[in-house]
Amino acid sequence: MVSTTNSLKINVVTIPEDGLNLVFSEGGKWFDACFDEDEKPDFSLNKMDVNCHIIKTSGTVFIKGKISATININCSRCLEEAKLPLDANFAYTLIPEKPQVKEDLELKKEELEISYYHGDFIDLTPIICEQIILQVPIKALCHPECKGLCPQCGTNLNDSSCDCTSGDVDSRMAALKNFKINN
Repeated sequence: MVSTTNSLKINVVTIPEDGLNLVFSEGGKWFDACFDEDEKPDFSLNKMDVNCHIIKTSGTVFIKGKISATININCSRCLEEAKLPLDANFAYTLIPEKPQVKEDLELKKEELEISYYHGDFIDLTPIICEQIILQVPIKALCHPECKGLCPQCGTNLNDSSCDCTSGDVDSRMAALKNFKINN
């Protein structure tokens, strides 16, 4: 069964025996709605396509999918806006929520890959938003050869050059210039 939808709420009871294929496409407004106003990420989503297969086996739900997205983010070197593609495969195992135990329990390694759902519905929205955030590079670059900004005058070195000398030593570090380590 293939479902093309604008809702990512899945009724666990109605998942067919052979599984459910979910295809979902959305833009930036959908992604922005995942966050409170004061928690917005430092990038924006242009477009996102999700394709996933959902299988249920005696209450346990297995989700495998692929996300393709495009984001706008500032380059870490030159601070210019860059459009980056994000492509990722993901897999989740969801089991019915257990009653809470008041004492602290240590998680086993295999339990770290399991999430829980409550009731008959699973909302994939937080899972998809999480996967997008996990794919954003720590140091986003507009292109691999980005030259960045001049540390002296701030000129974007991708667009033009400057007359600053790179040999200037910070006066606070001048004492370390003659420091030698004996092995």
